[in-house]
Amino acid sequence: MTNVVSGSEWLVRVVVVEENVLDSCFSVGLAEDEYGEGRYLTFQCGLESPGAQERTLGLDSYCIINETGGVYYGGVEKVSLSANMIFFRFTPEAVEKLDLPTGEINLHIAPGSDVENLRGGLRRVLTYGNPEKVPSVLQL
Repeated sequence: MTNVVSGSEWLVRVVVVEENVLDSCFSVGLAEDEYGEGRYLTFQCGLESPGAQERTLGLDSYCIINETGGVYYGGVEKVSLSANMIFFRFTPEAVEKLDLPTGEINLHIAPGSDVENLRGGLRRVLTYGNPEKVPSVLQL
């Protein structure tokens, strides 16, 4: 399979699901390569429920980070995961802040990836915090 199919479709070769106690966050990372040279999406949430300050600042949900340097809180409308593919639909605001090529992205998952760990990690991150920012379609 080629590395790049289009701007909205790429191959995930690295899947990382981990809890970082020192930074008080839980992360799910999807990347084209292990060196950080390609595209990536990282989804993070806190280890504890958001506090009053996070709620006031709108930082009361999961956070998305990507290779463009974009950061956005919330922003996933739909996610669907199968054994070898993950589909995301993002809000227009997330597309703008993350400088995404489109609001719909299909990621092919490389053979041998731990899809069950990915499934549980995404469920944990995307349901964190503000219920209004949880994806309306969560097929994990």
